[in-house]
Amino acid sequence: MASVVDASSWEIASVVASLAPDEAAQALIRHADERERLGIAPSDVVADLLALGRLLKCRGGQSARPALDAAVVAYIARVTGELAERAQRDPLTGVLNHAAFHARVSAETARARRYGGTLALLLFDVDRFKEMNDRRGHPEGDRLLRALAAALAGTARETDAVGRLGGDEFAGLLLAADKVRVDAFLARLYDRLPRELAVSAGVAFLPDEAATAEELVALADRRLYARKAAQAA
Repeated sequence: MASVVDASSWEIASVVASLAPDEAAQALIRHADERERLGIAPSDVVADLLALGRLLKCRGGQSARPALDAAVVAYIARVTGELAERAQRDPLTGVLNHAAFHARVSAETARARRYGGTLALLLFDVDRFKEMNDRRGHPEGDRLLRALAAALAGTARETDAVGRLGGDEFAGLLLAADKVRVDAFLARLYDRLPRELAVSAGVAFLPDEAATAEELVALADRRLYARKAAQAA
């Protein structure tokens, strides 16, 4: 366990015991953050905070206990939130992963249908990605995937969503979007892409062309692969 009762721990306990409750809580949170930056696991950071609580009791600092409790709750809430966010992200590119993106599509579809909103779903596939990956190697392939993800994220608004569905397949969900906005989005996206990276896109609109999330995804998927088939012909 990383928690150690040493001279520095006694010093921190002394400082915390002398502070007002709000200041004590902030001091303990800063201590926890510093321990985490040193590479100490969150479970051991919590153990360290609890060890400080025992030191505070030994020093007669029982009045600092509420501050300690507040610090532990705040630290656990932050770490738990970060873990939940990380679980929704594709580890290579940082955009939403397959499950998180489709959950967002379902939620936004339900919202749009209820309140009369519009959505555009864009599916993307990197052209000749397997050839580039085989010829240049996986590190270069990963670089191109990260470049596409960055271009998508940089083009999307905060209210939109961007995800990697797997392999070289990506997606964008644009809220309150029509064909004019989609065309503008694609133009900006293509300007952001590296010269050696070309992508095909399939687009579908709700409610004009689809009534459910499933229909929206299926239509965009058909249009994407129809486009790729036409390019290959």
